[in-house]
Amino acid sequence: MVYTGQGCGKFFIELPWVMQQLQKLTGVTPYFGTLNLRLTPECTEQRIHLTPQNGGMLVKPKNGYLPGYLYKAKIFETTCYIVLPEVPNYPKNILEIIATENLRDKFNIKDGATITVLVFLT
Repeated sequence: MVYTGQGCGKFFIELPWVMQQLQKLTGVTPYFGTLNLRLTPECTEQRIHLTPQNGGMLVKPKNGYLPGYLYKAKIFETTCYIVLPEVPNYPKNILEIIATENLRDKFNIKDGATITVLVFLT
């Protein structure tokens, strides 16, 4: 289910070293913000397949920050990337999605909407 986040994704994407790595890893310039999803219990169980060995691309941290991984995905036939920060106690039922444009605006997605994310694992 889509929900409004706290703006932390936008903050991190705007960091120059994060933006540089996102561009290098994905080949695109992401929109300054994330689409936040709260997973159902069933989908939360499936999230265990998102591992570095299954296609995760490492975002290497600067001093004082923690790493994260990107996973290629699609929403409504639009390429996007799941961002999973390696942060202690980061909720397992949350996904943050980046794309080249604001997905909420492009697809008129409102809080509470249910969407399908197709994830590409290797």
